[in-house]
Amino acid sequence: MIKKLGIAALAAATIVLAACGGGGGSDSPSSTSSGSSTSTTPQSVAGPLDTVQSTLSSTVLAPLESATANTALSGVLTCANSLVVSNVLDIADAVLNGLQNPASLASTTPAQVQTQLNQLAQNLKGLLTALASQGGCQTATTGTGNPLAGTPLAALGDQLLPVLQQILSQTSSGNSNGFASLAALVQQLDTALHTAIAQLPASATTAPIVGGTLTTLDAALSDTASLLTAVANNDSSGLKTAVQNLLDHLLVNVTTGIVPLTLIEAQAGKPGAISNTVKQAAATLSAAVATALSAGTTQLLAALNSSQLAPVVNPVVNGVLPALIAPLTKLLDSLGSASGTTTGGPTGTALDALLTPITTLLGSILGGSSGTCIFASLPIVSALCTS
Repeated sequence: MIKKLGIAALAAATIVLAACGGGGGSDSPSSTSSGSSTSTTPQSVAGPLDTVQSTLSSTVLAPLESATANTALSGVLTCANSLVVSNVLDIADAVLNGLQNPASLASTTPAQVQTQLNQLAQNLKGLLTALASQGGCQTATTGTGNPLAGTPLAALGDQLLPVLQQILSQTSSGNSNGFASLAALVQQLDTALHTAIAQLPASATTAPIVGGTLTTLDAALSDTASLLTAVANNDSSGLKTAVQNLLDHLLVNVTTGIVPLTLIEAQAGKPGAISNTVKQAAATLSAAVATALSAGTTQLLAALNSSQLAPVVNPVVNGVLPALIAPLTKLLDSLGSASGTTTGGPTGTALDALLTPITTLLGSILGGSSGTCIFASLPIVSALCTS
């Protein structure tokens, strides 16, 4: 089973990493998935990607979640954290752990993946509810009604809900699904999301935080489907490519999309000024991880060390976020808990009362002739300033 990946070496690496990582995704850091798909308590998978999960959750997304607390955006960010950082990377962790031996890969791993897919479906229903400003991420819509009906985001519910119901039914039945079946479910979900996004207005797909969340999730589901398909087909080359793509796309999309870095660059008229550096660092890290999958313990540990993540996240964590959080928090505090919509807004929900002022804020903080750029005194990110 995927002999080219060096199962013995990878097994040693994952054992050490699991011991050092302190748990899986942010849904439930202290728990380990038992493989049951029927539990309602979020479960996580401890594995080699724990450092990536903890870094993205605590240093990248946490400041934005804090800044948007008590607003309609808080639930969207909580869902993004659970879906992408916890569920998607825990699926990858389960696969990497399963490479320890064929028996584990054929039995324990599919059960763990099934659990995470079930939780992902629940969290995605929660995202629909959060986007409709009808509750937090844990307040998932019930039944088959589309909470986004009548809004510009209606296609998301129309396309996703039937597939989510199928996934929840198939992964909660107690029956075990194999990799091929699980890959097919993820592929159906990704196709539905991709189809829905294509039907959304451009103003929604480029809206701060919301647009980045949808783009990040779309790419993550596609890469996850490729990962599971490669395992089902015993395709070692395809698996390494899928792992590389998953890490590369996820790191870039979270740090430049959910964190609205590309939008800030567009407002400044300087596309790629900072994000190109992030993309290059993410590509280097993900390529090293793909190579390390067949190279042994030392190389895998080195590729996933937090110091290797630093070039990816530092421009955002040490530059963009510290400068952005204060004016963003001040703005959202002044707006309070949005209860209405903004005419012509991108979502047609209460989110618009926040998204439209945020878009204006991202332009104003760059300075120019009318003010001071908040990034002016910061290394690297000062390139964003318009003057």
